[in-house]
Amino acid sequence: MPKKTFFNLPAEKRNSIISAAMYEFSANSYKTASINVICRESGIAKGSFYQYFADKLDLYVYIMTLAIEEKIRFFSSALSESNNPGLTEQIRMLFLKGVEFSKKHPLFAALGEQFSKEDDESAKSAVIREGGKLSGSLFLQMIQDAKDRGEIDGGIDPFALSLLLQSLNSAVSMYMHDRFDNTGYEINKEEVDNFVDSLLNILVHGIRIKNSI
Repeated sequence: MPKKTFFNLPAEKRNSIISAAMYEFSANSYKTASINVICRESGIAKGSFYQYFADKLDLYVYIMTLAIEEKIRFFSSALSESNNPGLTEQIRMLFLKGVEFSKKHPLFAALGEQFSKEDDESAKSAVIREGGKLSGSLFLQMIQDAKDRGEIDGGIDPFALSLLLQSLNSAVSMYMHDRFDNTGYEINKEEVDNFVDSLLNILVHGIRIKNSI
């Protein structure tokens, strides 16, 4: 995470660095992204960069975390505006909102798409560790609320289910973006709804043949 000196900068300068970093990391892999380009585009000396961040990985994790935080805020807002839906309907909403988020926040979506192709395991793991803390809290709260309402088995491990939902949500968002980015979800609503219903059916009822022992 950034050093204290970064947060002491004027908001305009901080935002300039963040913007330059977002564009660089959304267009390049972690290895090929250039600190020199980020410094040039944001108007800071390279020496100053290391007064704000420990290294490129520090900046990379911070930028990816900002994208995750924005997506969580987007999802949380959508959930708060809904009429107290059950867990299944909340999951459905998160799946479908992934497409909407990508359209409203194309730069964040580009960061996510680039991250999905990232082959630097150490950088990817660092982001997943930090991002998991943020997104995990959202899913854990959803799961606990569902338990309190008696919707799901009280013996279910909330962390295991949270991990499953996080992974599934990420995969569905990427699929939706790749499949419907150009034509839009609204035009393909029936196909998307059927796909989401299929996923939810597997999640809720499993894959075992009905009436089998």
